[in-house]
Amino acid sequence: MKIRKITATFFGIMQEVIGVLAISFAYILYYNFLDVQVSLNIPEKHVPFYLLLLFIFGFISIISGFFLIHERLES
Repeated sequence: MKIRKITATFFGIMQEVIGVLAISFAYILYYNFLDVQVSLNIPEKHVPFYLLLLFIFGFISIISGFFLIHERLES
């Protein structure tokens, strides 16, 4: 049972970190910090689509990580 709590905590924290990194990368992509759009060869017209995908993925990942940590605290 202790292994399950440790595993749920680890994966919950990792999912939240991945979600925060995805949202951070969306902001970096939008503001073209360090010429990310040029180095990744992303046209200006495709940026809103990538922002949408990154924000959705990020928020779902953060929510999923939150629920994993919440499950760990309940059991």
